[in-house]
Amino acid sequence: MEKKESVGDEIYSGAAGFGRIYSWISAVIGTLIAICMFIFGIYIIQHKSHLKSVDGKVTKSSYDCSIQTVDKNTTNTCKFDVKYTVNNIEYTNTFSSTSMVSVDETITIWYDPNNPANGEFNPISKTIGVVLIVSSIVVILIVWFWVWLTKRSKFAAAGMGTAAVINMFRH
Repeated sequence: MEKKESVGDEIYSGAAGFGRIYSWISAVIGTLIAICMFIFGIYIIQHKSHLKSVDGKVTKSSYDCSIQTVDKNTTNTCKFDVKYTVNNIEYTNTFSSTSMVSVDETITIWYDPNNPANGEFNPISKTIGVVLIVSSIVVILIVWFWVWLTKRSKFAAAGMGTAAVINMFRH
């Protein structure tokens, strides 16, 4: 004679099955996002590594300012012009900053030695690239650990399934 599962057992098994499927979907999506983070991290490090710096003089102080408000935080971004010299050739570029600058102020400009006309003001730090790479590895380890855990533990899988359903109704 066959033992009939109780309604509670059926719900528990269903939540566990859904949790396992949801953990796989999350792992695939998390892995794709982590790969993008990893690639972008490498790009940031490579980009900053080949740039050289030079001092530039502000020729036109903060102008054409725009104010942006996000969640009660106001940011004022202004443009400014800078003149800098590379290999005895003078370049003038317009940059943007949240800091106010004055005429004749000296600031650091970063440029590509192969194309010094395209200078950059305050490029993204290599540290951000390293953080992205490390974070991407951590994300991959966590999402695939969770897949392994939901495969081994019905309780973890049911918890994942229940959390996923609750989050779907919450949003």
